[in-house]
Amino acid sequence: MNVSYELSQGHYFIGDPAIFIRKNPEGDLFVQKLWDLFYLDMNKFQHLLIDGVSFYITRTAEGDGYFDGIGTDTGTIMIIRIDDLADDQRFHHEFPTRGCKILEVKDRDLVSVESFNIHFESGLSIRTFEV
Repeated sequence: MNVSYELSQGHYFIGDPAIFIRKNPEGDLFVQKLWDLFYLDMNKFQHLLIDGVSFYITRTAEGDGYFDGIGTDTGTIMIIRIDDLADDQRFHHEFPTRGCKILEVKDRDLVSVESFNIHFESGLSIRTFEV
């Protein structure tokens, strides 16, 4: 089943949640809730809402690795709009130049996952499995 979600205008972090979520008490609580929800159906591309923060997450087909410029050691890739999180101490606000991507959505974009490969209508793709 191919599930798509519409992304609104803004800037999105694409990468391992461990890069985005801080290792502080607030971040630790957030990540614990994330894994509790995600692992209820880990084979599905999910839209999650945790404590007012909306994001999308999928597992990779191959677990940990480096996929089209995105590194993960949690075996997952998160897509999260960062524009509204600037003052949120649960999250990092500066990102490495490698291992993640920042996507600018100018109007709207659709994102879908098929066979654990992520596709954006605007053209970006992240392959985690050779079909």
